Amino acid sequence: MATEPRNFDQSYYYHIYNCGVEKRNIFTNRYDYLRFIDTIVYYLHDQNISFVQYKNLKKEVQEAWLKLNPKGLKTLRVSIISYCLMPNHFHFLLKLVKEKGITQFLSDLTNSYTRYFNLKYDRMGSLFQGTFKAKPIISDESLLEVTRYIHLNPVVSTKTNPYQILKPESYPFSSYTFWITNSILNPKGLEVLNYQEVQDWVTYEGGRKKYQGFVESKIGRESEIGIEDLILE
Repeated sequence: MATEPRNFDQSYYYHIYNCGVEKRNIFTNRYDYLRFIDTIVYYLHDQNISFVQYKNLKKEVQEAWLKLNPKGLKTLRVSIISYCLMPNHFHFLLKLVKEKGITQFLSDLTNSYTRYFNLKYDRMGSLFQGTFKAKPIISDESLLEVTRYIHLNPVVSTKTNPYQILKPESYPFSSYTFWITNSILNPKGLEVLNYQEVQDWVTYEGGRKKYQGFVESKIGRESEIGIEDLILE
């Protein structure tokens, strides 16, 4: 029987979206996606140095720095419940943990990634289309509908889907496979998610198989129906 997720507070869940300026691609190859994921993981917590400063440290210095600054002693900003990274945009379903944590997290994430992208591809200026968009989630059902919409992006977003994905579990830069199998195609993505939150929501929906059926029942149909007010694209 479905149960209410623990510590559920509707006022703390948000659907987040941003895309490339003029809807240009923000990821051009697998390494770009992995760099973005590494940057996500780094800025989930408050940090004393920027990600690029950390990356430029020698490996032994990185290890020493991590011992002096373990995650457990840092302030968590947000928890990520689901995500999908598409060639020209990204979606998150976040739970706010710290006051102003969403703004701090997304500002650090997009600024850091923009610097990386501009340096790599010899460009200047903004990479993302202004400030991120956010919508609060107002019910249990809406939260699950938004995760379905996010997880179906690789299947239904044909304009930005060069891979022609037929099933969402085939896409490596999404949280979907963790929701339905407790594993993930891209191992780096495991560090992004709040495992307990995902498990709570899967349990609430009735288990992994039931959630998978819930998501895939919308393949080939309009996944935004019923949550139009929470769609940000």
